[in-house]
Formats: sequence, C-alpha cells, structure tokens
Amino acid sequence: MRFGTILLSIFVLSSCVFAKDPSTVSTTDNTASVKSEPSLQLKSSAASSTMAIPLNKYGAVDVNAHVPAHIQVPPVPSDFVAPKITSAHDTWANILPIQPKLKAHSYVLMDARSGAFLAEHLANKRMAPASLTKLMLLYITEQELAQNRIKLSDQVTVPEVAWATGGSRMFLQPGDKISVRDLISGVIVDSGNDAAVTLATYIAGTQNAFVSMMNHQTKRLGMSNTHFADVMGLPAPNLYTSAHDMALLAHAIVTQYPQYLDWFKQKHYSYGGIDQSNFNKLLFIYPYALGLKTGSTDTAGFSLVSLAKRPDSPLMLIGVVLGAPTNMTVANESKALLSYGFRFFKSDLLYSQNQNIQSVSFKNGAKETMDIGPMQDLYATYPNVGTGSLKAHLNIPKSLQAPIAQNQQVGTLELSYDNKAVASSPVYALENNPKASWWSSISRKIF
Repeated sequence: MRFGTILLSIFVLSSCVFAKDPSTVSTTDNTASVKSEPSLQLKSSAASSTMAIPLNKYGAVDVNAHVPAHIQVPPVPSDFVAPKITSAHDTWANILPIQPKLKAHSYVLMDARSGAFLAEHLANKRMAPASLTKLMLLYITEQELAQNRIKLSDQVTVPEVAWATGGSRMFLQPGDKISVRDLISGVIVDSGNDAAVTLATYIAGTQNAFVSMMNHQTKRLGMSNTHFADVMGLPAPNLYTSAHDMALLAHAIVTQYPQYLDWFKQKHYSYGGIDQSNFNKLLFIYPYALGLKTGSTDTAGFSLVSLAKRPDSPLMLIGVVLGAPTNMTVANESKALLSYGFRFFKSDLLYSQNQNIQSVSFKNGAKETMDIGPMQDLYATYPNVGTGSLKAHLNIPKSLQAPIAQNQQVGTLELSYDNKAVASSPVYALENNPKASWWSSISRKIF
C-alpha cells in the first residue's frame, strides 16, 4: 500500500500487409471469382428494418460486396443518449497541457485498471469497426476458456464457409484440423477472417448465433453505441462502434482475463509454412506496447486498440485511435497518445484486494469492530503535475447495523486529488459480524 499524501476520513451518511489489414482487400485465390448469392436476412435490434448481409455462393460474407457507408454505419437515432464522458484532462484542464491533436477521426485514452477516461476526442462518434470486431470474438473466446467450455488444445475442423471468407486470412483449408490456440494466434496476428469464422462456429455452431452472443455482450458491458453484424468485421449493414465502446471492451479484456494478455503481443505467427507479421505496427516501434488489435476497411480507415505499460510505473494505459489515414499513421498516433498519458499521469496502488482499510464498529454487532476493504486492487490515477494531495473518504451508511455478512457491501471509498474526484469504489465486509446476543448488548452498556 502506498499512502504518499493520502488522507483517510470517515463520513457517516444519514441514508444508504502489410500496409493495410486487408479485411476487405480482394484476392486472387479461391474467392476472387465468387458471385454474390441472395443475401442472408438478419433481424437487427439496432434498426427498425431487416438488414441484408450479402453472401457469396459458399454462404460466406462477401468481401467484394459494396455496402454504402451510411448503410454500414447508420445515423444515430434522435432518442439515443450518448454516454457522458468527463475525462481527467477536462477535470484538471487548469494544470494539464492541451491533449494531443491526432490524425484520426476519434480517440480515447483510458486507465486500463480503473477504466477512467484520461483524454478523448469525439469518443462517441460512430465508426465502422472493421477487424476491431475480432476483439469481441476474442473476449467471448476467453470467457469460454475461463469457464472450461472449450480448451486451447481442442482440435477444430475448418468449415468450408471459413475457407471461402475473403480478406485477411491465415490460409486455412476446408477439413483442416487446427487447435483453438492456433486459431487465436491466427485471429490476433494474421487478422484471419477464416480463423475468426472457424472459431466462432466452433463456439456457437453458426455465425448468426455467435453474432447474437456478441451483441448480448455489448449490452452487458455498456457498449450502447455498438452493434455487430458479422464475426470478423467485413463490411455489412448495421456494423458500427465508437472509441468509447472499444475502450470499454479492451478494459474488460485486460481486467477480467489478464492471464491471456500475452497473446496480444505476438509479433509473428507461422501456419502451413506461411509466416505473417502482426498488422499492429505499434509492437515494432514502441517498446512498451502490449498489443491488442488493428482494423481497417475503406469505410473505417485504419484503427488500433492498444495496450501499454512502462516498467517504471504501475500505470497501464489503453489507447483507442479510430480512422487514421494509414496503418503506420495509426501506430504513430497511438504512440503519441500513450506517451502523453505516461508523461502527465501517474497511478498508485492504494489498497490491495481484501486489504483492511479500517476497523469500524456497527450497531448491534457481536464484534466491537470489524475489518472492511475492497474486493479488488484499488488504484488511483491522477496528474503527476500540480501540488494537490490525494485524499480518501470512507462513506458508511448510518442505518447499517449487524448482522453483516462477509463480502457484503458496507460503504464506498471516494478518492480525490486537488479536491476533485478521482474514483469511487465499493467497500465490503472482510469478515462476518453476527448480531450480538441480548446479554452482550446489556454488558456493553453496563461496562
């Protein structure tokens, strides 16, 4: 625990390619001469009409189909309430320099541990995600692995529809047997659409079913400005996201499944005698980069969701840059955004998971005092410029009394720097405190 200048007080409340990730690049292999077949009709929850996804003769999403930009990314409904974002830069604008001006349509800088927004530009602007779609595919794959519904060693048979999906690929062949582990590498490094389809159909049976799972997760994660229409990000009607929502997804990946983060920093991957380099050029130009995912289409431009950490600081950052003009530009702009974060912000681990913050008493408790603390590591991220002090305020409802069960929320811990809010975290009972017996209550009053 690092206290520094932290002051803790208790308040009792009165109430409770190479140049491009070629997701849409036409190729001269088995799908180049394929003609579009009748479109697959999918009912969309984000639009009032039936959306048609163009397919080729194999039933794969047609890489050569033209989907107008306004069909892929429909206008924002008049009744849509955009997420309110108050970035740390806005909060401390009086002591921080201006935030970067990037060559991109929108961006977000987030503290990877707390999920706090440090800087942003047009973070709620709707954009085509392209292969950033695969981050949701990977998130669901991590869920399935963590819950032992699939294993990394599972051997998966490549379906014909995966082989017939054009764009970027790991060059799978129909009937190939390939492990889940290799498919994950093919999705991350090669941005393989064939790998994405193979993995999705292995988990859910069909692409439609997997897309339904993806959109269910958007609701659970609060990604209210995102809708997926396919599993890999090829242009399709009603396929959009925002920098804000992609940051939420990256934060979930980082905090919920840290055991899998090493996957994302692979620079190269070889399959079937074909060696490919990661489209994420940030891995090659920035020593602190930990990977995640690129995406690009004609509609989307070049986008990157990145993760970085310096060895001399507990601060870990997520950068989301959408709509840059080239792949190298999005890498350089991401580097600039992350460098800004490391230069002007710092992060302290204030309390570890299940660490006692303070021993407090509750009315009618069998124990005169009991320990309370957070259920997860609690970090504070704030400017490393200025002369303010970091303070912690513990708020406990006055009405709360025994019995109190272990892991029951008993209050909140509010963090502030320079009298401005930094973060708020629930605080839980670290032990049971049953109701005191009649005799114990009387004895305390007498003695």
